[in-house]
Order: sequence, then C-alpha cells, then structure tokens
Amino acid sequence: MKHRMTQNDLLHRLSQEHLSLLRELGSLADEGGVSLYLVGGVVRDLLLKRENWDLDLTVEGDGIAFARLVADRYGAGLAVFERFATARLVFPDGLKIDIATTRRESYEQPALLPTVQPASIEEDLSRRDFTINAIAVQLNPRQFGRVLDPYGGQRDLRARTIRVLHAGSFQDDPTRIFRAIRFEQRFGFRLERATVRLLAQAASTNLIQQLSGPRLQNEILLLFAEQYPARAIARLAQLKLLRFLHRRLCYTKNVKRTVAAVPKALAWWVHRFPDSAIDRPIVYLMALSNESSPVVVAAMIRRLALSRVQAKNVSAGGRQVDRALKRLTNKETARPSQVYRLLTDFSDEALVLLLAKQLSVQHGVRLSLLKRHLVAYVKNKAIKTALTGRDLQAMGLQPGPRYKTILGKLLDARIDGVVTTEADERVFVRKWLGNQKVQNEC
Repeated sequence: MKHRMTQNDLLHRLSQEHLSLLRELGSLADEGGVSLYLVGGVVRDLLLKRENWDLDLTVEGDGIAFARLVADRYGAGLAVFERFATARLVFPDGLKIDIATTRRESYEQPALLPTVQPASIEEDLSRRDFTINAIAVQLNPRQFGRVLDPYGGQRDLRARTIRVLHAGSFQDDPTRIFRAIRFEQRFGFRLERATVRLLAQAASTNLIQQLSGPRLQNEILLLFAEQYPARAIARLAQLKLLRFLHRRLCYTKNVKRTVAAVPKALAWWVHRFPDSAIDRPIVYLMALSNESSPVVVAAMIRRLALSRVQAKNVSAGGRQVDRALKRLTNKETARPSQVYRLLTDFSDEALVLLLAKQLSVQHGVRLSLLKRHLVAYVKNKAIKTALTGRDLQAMGLQPGPRYKTILGKLLDARIDGVVTTEADERVFVRKWLGNQKVQNEC
C-alpha cells in the first residue's frame, strides 16, 4: 500500500465546511463500526488542485445501513439503490453525497451492468476504470487523511497518464472508452501505450453497439459537456467511434469547422443573453449532425434515446437552420417581423448553431447582420399585442380562425413599429378588416 500524502497536504484543500462534515462522518463511521473512505474523482481532483464538490464515499461494511444512519443524524433525504449497494443523500442545505458499499464487480456479458458483491477497499479500488480514479482517503478519526493508492494513481497523475487497471477493462465496460477520451482531453493527459492498444481493440469491435441508448447517451453528452468538446469529437472521429451514433455520420471539413465555431458562438450568446439557459452538449450534437440527412439524424436520435425536447432540437439542426441562415444573411432590408416569423420556432440552441455556422465560414458584413437580427429577434420575442381575442369579439368580430390571422398581423405591426398603442391597434384592425371586405367584394 502506498502512502504519499497526509491530511494536511490533501483534505485541507477542501472547503472548511466540507472538511468539517467529513470529520463528523468519519466519527459516525467509528460509531457504526465501519471504515469510511473518500474515493473517486474528488480525490483525483484534490491531487490535481482542481475544484470538485462531488463527494463520493465508500464504506467497508454495510454502506446502505451507514447511509441511513447519516440520513437520520442530519435529516437528509435518502434514495437507496439496493442492486448496486449504493445510496444518495441530499442534505437540508442541498449538498448531495453518494455512499456505496466497497464491492467487487463481475460481468456476465460485456457491456451489461455488473453483478456486485461486498469486498475490501483494495478490491473496490481494483474495479475502477483508471488508476487515477483508484485512490481513496480514509476518514475514520485515527486514520483521517490516510491516502490509499495501491495501483499507482498518484504516479500516473504526475506523469499525466491515463492507464486502465487490467486488460479486460474496456470489454467489461465499453463506456470506459468514452471516459478515457473525456479525461484525456479534459486534463491534457496521454493514454498509456498498452491502454491505447486495448482501447483501439475494443473500439474496433461492436461492443459499444451493445450499450443501451441511455448509457450511450449519458457518455456522449458528458463528453460534449466538457470545456473543449471539439477535441474530444475529433478523437471520436479518429478512433472511428462516430459510427456507433450512425454508420453514415461523417466528420467532414464543414462539420469540423462548425463544431470548432460553437465555443465562440456560445460565448457571444451567453454574453449577450446571460439569462438564457443553453443545453451545451445538445448544441455540439446538433453541430456534429448538421450535414446529415433527416433519416440519419432520426436514427441517431433513436439510438441515443433522446428526450422529446432534445430530439426536436437535434432534428432542427440541419436544413431548417441552413434555410434560415441563407435568408438572414442575404436580406439586409428584411423587416423585423419577417425575421421574427422565420425564427419563432427555433430554440435558443438552434439559434446558437445558426451563429456557429456563419462564424465557421465568414466573419464580415453577413456575420454582423446576423448578430443584429438575433439581438432584434430576442428583444421582439417579448412584444405582445394590447388587443386579445375578447377585444376582437367586442369589436363585433365573430370568433373563428380569423382571430389568429388578425392577431398575427397585429403582432407583426407591433414588431415593425407600425402601431405602438392600443388605439393604434384598433385603427389597424378596422383598416385591415375594411381592406379584406373590399377584396372580397372584388
């Protein structure tokens, strides 16, 4: 067992609030007669001096019983997952902590979820994906801050290396292929030579095809949620892994340029509209698939088991965006209402993609024009007519389909500045109705 750091070197990098809580939980573990450890990504990130507030704990003993003890002591909400011997606690202040029983895992078939059995902390660490994630810190008072690193994780962190713990790792769980790429790009690490060979072997098979849609979706969207997804997407293309989204999904030069332009488009959008909540991973998925046919996109949506909202966004990421972009960058005299009608069904994600596509090809007059249109459109979305259907009825109009037409024309007039008051709207409606009557008589 290797011990390279002490409590003062490592756990004191936590906030005082979290450090105090972990001390208390360590004392509670002593009361329950179990050994308690901080494990996983938070230990790795503490060693790298990176922020990570995901506190994952593992118990050498009955983890679920300990989680119940913690829930009772702190009044925390508790969700138990018996199959995996894990529990999730939500404290009154909103803090979430996952608590698991130290366990070994066995895989009846590759790519399926594992069967778990209680085991020692050393065996628990051995089932992890990479050595850099197989480090634990003990929290019991007498051993508080003791670092357990049986597989050389600290060595690999210093060497900026990602290494699997055993040769069958990727076969056991093909999602580790995506996690290897994610950590490689996030930290700027390199894959250890044997790990590269094992990953390439696993990637050349159809193991990933055996993953369920939700599991594949989770890994892809986590990858696309990284700070620089373009590098990860390029790596997926290099390893020929995009075929698992669809065999005809191609990483062309145009797609590559669009993906590379997404960060700049997102930065502009967030700066200009700070209250907008953008689903960043979905924007990258839209950019990746924006040149694919509707048939390919529909199949990819089904493969990833995307939600209805996600599916709608990704479906709109192709020809619909291209048509809008062509009109918005070629019509300098387009009325604000025309822009509004053109974009009214677009999500914010589709608007970001629209901007990224223009950024990918041109940075001059057309880009400035597009930005002006987008700013005006977002502002105009808040405009409402003063008159409603009830007002139209009070003016003597019989309810019917005409209401939608009239109110639409009225909204266009508001957006274009043709009318500005309720009185203006009434005059506009009467004039429009008069013109319709004349046309009908003709």
